[in-house]
Amino acid sequence: MAINELHAIYPNRNSELRSVAKQCFEFGQTIAREPSAAHTNGLDAHAIARQKQYIAHATDMIESLNASPIPDMPATHPTQMPIDFSVEYIYFVEDLNGNKVPMNEATQLLAEKWLLTACELAKSNSAAMAGSLVEFDYLRAINNVASIEKLLTEIENRPFLDLPETAQPGSAHGPRSGGKK
Repeated sequence: MAINELHAIYPNRNSELRSVAKQCFEFGQTIAREPSAAHTNGLDAHAIARQKQYIAHATDMIESLNASPIPDMPATHPTQMPIDFSVEYIYFVEDLNGNKVPMNEATQLLAEKWLLTACELAKSNSAAMAGSLVEFDYLRAINNVASIEKLLTEIENRPFLDLPETAQPGSAHGPRSGGKK
């Protein structure tokens, strides 16, 4: 499945899960909009710090959702609370294969991992329940966030590359804040 096929509207009955999935989706949109996305590779220190906050927040949300008892409300819980991921991440450009990707491999990977985490939650068995998470959905969500954390650690440990000769000219990204135009 192509990454752009994950941008869809998913049916949902679990309001707490919906909130967690939407926030993970937002985290992916945010990294796609980072000024770092206009660099050839790597992330600025502020982008790394922000991602660490998102990882901690996502882990806390998943742990909290999992700790909630599964409510027994067959006649009262909502039957349809769609999760709308149909709007693709902005500030993407087109690669040679026609795929929409950010300029920067690091931001692309992080954005895709956040989208995959959000979609895994949105498409999980737990999305059909009134609340909480079933065990394997919880383990999958925690594993997905751990893979984001591992990727961020790898990005943070790599040197920030200066590759002006290979950077794509005519980037759709604006200049960094505070920079000259």
